[in-house]
Amino acid sequence: MENQQEGRVTPQETHRRYAGDESAPWSEWQDDAAFGEEYKDPGTMLDAVSRLKIVKDLRFLGGQGGIGEGDTQQKAEHRRMMNLEYHETCPSPHGVTLGIEVEIPKEAIYLDEDVEWNKKQKKQFSFEMKEKYAITQKIGVPAGKDQFWEFANLPAKHPETLAREVQALIGMGLINSKYDKFPLHVTIGGISFSKYEEIDGAHALARILDATGWATNGDRLVAPYVDFDSDWTSHDCPSGLRERGLDKIIQPAEGEMTTAVEFRTPLLRSLFGFDRYLHSMYYLGSALRAYQEQKKDDKIAKELAKVWRTFVGKCEARFEEEGLPSPEELWKLDKDNPDEHTPFKQLAKILEKAEQNPESEESKFVHDIRLIVISARAEAKEIMESETPR
Repeated sequence: MENQQEGRVTPQETHRRYAGDESAPWSEWQDDAAFGEEYKDPGTMLDAVSRLKIVKDLRFLGGQGGIGEGDTQQKAEHRRMMNLEYHETCPSPHGVTLGIEVEIPKEAIYLDEDVEWNKKQKKQFSFEMKEKYAITQKIGVPAGKDQFWEFANLPAKHPETLAREVQALIGMGLINSKYDKFPLHVTIGGISFSKYEEIDGAHALARILDATGWATNGDRLVAPYVDFDSDWTSHDCPSGLRERGLDKIIQPAEGEMTTAVEFRTPLLRSLFGFDRYLHSMYYLGSALRAYQEQKKDDKIAKELAKVWRTFVGKCEARFEEEGLPSPEELWKLDKDNPDEHTPFKQLAKILEKAEQNPESEESKFVHDIRLIVISARAEAKEIMESETPR
């Protein structure tokens, strides 16, 4: 997650590029650390444990997080957290919910050690690590069960809440900032891919965001062939998507969304990529929800649905230029047949070459998809915020 290269671009330059200046020189693979600096300003942050506790308290206690009127650092963080509270308590009625699971493999704990485990050592290791990680359960982030450890953050109504929680976990040393391939599952509440088969869209959103490289890479897309600990095809989802009833994640109130789709191909690679991926999931997922629900008497929903259709059309055209199948098609990967031809292998090669050579045609494809995503996300955000009281 850390980038030590000298001469990296400034956060301001990164923002300028993402504002849509297509003529700007592009080397986004070196931009991650620069953008991530926004999360590391010591002048506006409390210690990580306090920060995570505040996020949790604001979500569940309606803003009574216990932050006082202390020094400048506390006041700055109070303003930041109150903004999170606003997003959580006054969400757009057209928005989706987001939940995440971050799996922590053993190699992320002992990154530089060659450890061979006997049965007794495994038991002791598991006990010690669970004791260390158990603090997060006390301050609002439950543990999962699939891997050695899994942070199963509760669904949020705004992506910034989850971004700050993960930032705090990194600050606490529980997510190793030197490791850049944590399996990440993201669940969007409010969309479906079987109920609306004729206007699915969930698969298109998954493939398009895969193509940005913000939160996956070539190795991840073909991982089920070589790494069964990172098998995103499990739970009978060869396309990397799993439909879930939202009541299995959090009990919905009457009239609220009851369906959700879990996206299983992402990785937590950097704060930069994670933030971009989550915000894209939220705003484009909300546009997809509007498109699926087809509320013709709802002006905001109609505008969002139009954003979705235009967005997918542009991406389809760019995928076709690159020789890739439509992102709306059902891409499948069969881990029992490693010699099969699959679009996942094609996209994996593109991401690999793009990361190796920022001047390559593959890198230009990734760049183009990112620009399309950023533009559509900004348009959806503007539409949704037009209805939000300030």
